Amino acid sequence: MIKLNYLTSIFQNYISGRDIREFKNSLFYYFFFRVIRNFLAYDLILKIYNFKIFGSIRKNKTSHFLLKKCTFGDYHELNTIKKFSNKKKLLFVDCGCNYGFYSLYTSSLNSKNIIIAFEASKITSDEFIRNLKLNNFKNISFYNNAVSNINDEYIIFNESHNDWESSQTHSNFELSSKTKVKSVKIDQFLNKYNLTNYGTIIKLDIEGNEVNAIKGALEFIKKTDPLIIIEFSKFTFENLDNIDYIKNFLFEYDYSIYDTKKNKITLENILTMLTKLNKKHKMIGNFYLIKNLSNNLKIFLSDD
Repeated sequence: MIKLNYLTSIFQNYISGRDIREFKNSLFYYFFFRVIRNFLAYDLILKIYNFKIFGSIRKNKTSHFLLKKCTFGDYHELNTIKKFSNKKKLLFVDCGCNYGFYSLYTSSLNSKNIIIAFEASKITSDEFIRNLKLNNFKNISFYNNAVSNINDEYIIFNESHNDWESSQTHSNFELSSKTKVKSVKIDQFLNKYNLTNYGTIIKLDIEGNEVNAIKGALEFIKKTDPLIIIEFSKFTFENLDNIDYIKNFLFEYDYSIYDTKKNKITLENILTMLTKLNKKHKMIGNFYLIKNLSNNLKIFLSDD
């Protein structure tokens, strides 16, 4: 397929200076993009919310969705982070940050927010760093590590052809390569931070290794009662011991599960939803773990 620099430049000029979300219902945009997408020669710089990001011209990259749909989605999660940021400056731990949308969004809300971002994929890490340089935010620290329950151990990481599938727990996808990456525990990493006057949020999107990440963050959870945004998938509970672990965690740390409609649900509800998925689909999206009777729960349930 011929790649055309001049056509790419025309399209870049067309979208420059405008939030990509403004094109969401534009028939002209969708027609224009559909006609030229296979001729685009390089990734495009997109403005969205209060930051910029590279939208990939490759369909196997998560950021391509921004070009295709003119939105990121995850509206409730982003609004929840904004609501918490408006109340108090945040320490946001982004585990499985991919190309960096959540980190960049949280950074853009308040320069006093602290963002610690982890991505195990070396290939996707390069995309994160490129987006970070594009915005020049000073409150983001990025690390090419695999978040787990063991510190400083080299693990085998499975790189997928599609960057949203790569995982350290499985290779149930079109495998691109295997790499070695050092693991990190949230507890050991964050013990150097003074979190006085900070709210804390952990985002876990690490393709089945979420429970191990929680195991490695128990001291941090005990000290700060963070809001936890977690993706539940079939991969999470392929290890049946994870079911009992989550049950015990919710009881011992006095946490409950909420969905993006602010409904309190049980782990049994989660498992039922997973069993109803067809073979093609593996995940049911993001949920929240929130400490009962906490100020975080009040903020989460509020209409602010």
